[in-house]
Amino acid sequence: MTWCIAEPARPGGTAWRAVAAAALMACGAALAPAAHARSLAETEAALERAESKDRTLYQLQAGVAALREAKLDVATRHLDEALDAIESVYSNAEGAAKARSLWYEEGAKDFKGEPYERAMAFYYRGLVYLTEADYENARASFRTALMQSSFAEEQRYRSGFATLMFLDGWCSQMLGDTGQAAEAYAEVAKDRKDWTPPSPDAGMLVVAELAGAPRKIGDGVGNHEIVYRRAKRTPEKRIEIAQGATPLRLYPMEDLYVQATHRGARAIDRIIDGKVSFQKATGAIGDAAANLASEGALINVALDGSAGRALGGLAAAGAIVSLVSANVKPRADVRYWANLPESLHLATLGAAAAPLGELKLFDEAGQPVASDELVRREWTDPKGRRLVWIKTRR
Repeated sequence: MTWCIAEPARPGGTAWRAVAAAALMACGAALAPAAHARSLAETEAALERAESKDRTLYQLQAGVAALREAKLDVATRHLDEALDAIESVYSNAEGAAKARSLWYEEGAKDFKGEPYERAMAFYYRGLVYLTEADYENARASFRTALMQSSFAEEQRYRSGFATLMFLDGWCSQMLGDTGQAAEAYAEVAKDRKDWTPPSPDAGMLVVAELAGAPRKIGDGVGNHEIVYRRAKRTPEKRIEIAQGATPLRLYPMEDLYVQATHRGARAIDRIIDGKVSFQKATGAIGDAAANLASEGALINVALDGSAGRALGGLAAAGAIVSLVSANVKPRADVRYWANLPESLHLATLGAAAAPLGELKLFDEAGQPVASDELVRREWTDPKGRRLVWIKTRR
């Protein structure tokens, strides 16, 4: 059952101001994230219109939209295409080289997502595998998601993504591999002290995705930094489901905003500082070389012109380094996966548990709140295990 819902002229006249205004509007459009479509049909239509650099982002959003509409085959197709593109970033393909290069503005790169976004791509693919009782591939997807969540540029950090570690253990438990399941659950318990592992006879997994995606915003001079903000007007922080006399309270396992703003235990507020530093450093080197060549012209006269070739080379080197600096465009990539949730909540039950009833959402103070839409999907896999997936926002 589903509940839905050209270079400007010289200053001094009105023509220059009009051109400048148009340039500012174009700049804003270039920095804005891709449009956030809502339904699957709208998202797929946007995918058809998207530039090649944005296709992966729209495919990810279409994958989630397809899950919302219980179209697992469509979700699989979009997610697999997106995952192929994400993994190709680490190949020798032309788009992959561009994505890693300092020579292109961040927003001009093929979208590959931040570590938490890449992790969520594999998370969703793992959920689809669960609906098919393909626990081996589901576990492989969740393990790859863990790797992506701990990978940031050229550095690795211990992943604190407890949901993925739990799902790794859940797959092992479904496979009868109690040893690996216990190891995974022990890792979860290190980060979630009040969490209780599933019972040995558990066969139903309930996953609820609450509120809206973390937002990326360009900040700093030249918009070369990324800052994150929580979604607006999405107050739901906790979920309960009626089940007999005692409501089922789902465990709040993950805050994606925290995942977005941390690398392991290290909090981050700004991204792309290194590229800005590179631009400043190379710009300074180029200026210094050019100045030295210019001032050296006086020495060249005193030496009867014998230093001319060396100074000319120095001037050329300064020009080249300055060109390098000018081609480093450090404006932040503020595209983000818009239909991700803010938080993930989990519960496990016996496979023969009573049907789940009404859903209730609560804010941080424990007061009931409503959502503009509420979607619940339930799948029983070929081995009789059940997956209940709940989402509160588009």
